[in-house]
Amino acid sequence: MWWILIILFFLFSVVASTLVYFSLKRLNEYELILIQFQEILEYASERLKVVDASGHFESDDEIGFIFEEVKQLQELLNGILTSEETEENSGAKENEKN
Repeated sequence: MWWILIILFFLFSVVASTLVYFSLKRLNEYELILIQFQEILEYASERLKVVDASGHFESDDEIGFIFEEVKQLQELLNGILTSEETEENSGAKENEKN
């Protein structure tokens, strides 16, 4: 009876570990996509600022809308990704103290 329980537990552990591995792999892929998207937005924002050095386009109603949307997207991604990086860095600092 014990051997059957041990074998079932082992099989369950293998299946659960495999599922966790593939889930983490997929999450890492999505994180890389978000990071690439953030880099594209940062580049686009910098280019928009260079093109509109005088501020005429940004103050225009129609084109200014695009400027504001790019800024909001960039701030949203920065909030998501930098808070995660901050948590990782604080965890590393706590480990160094111990």
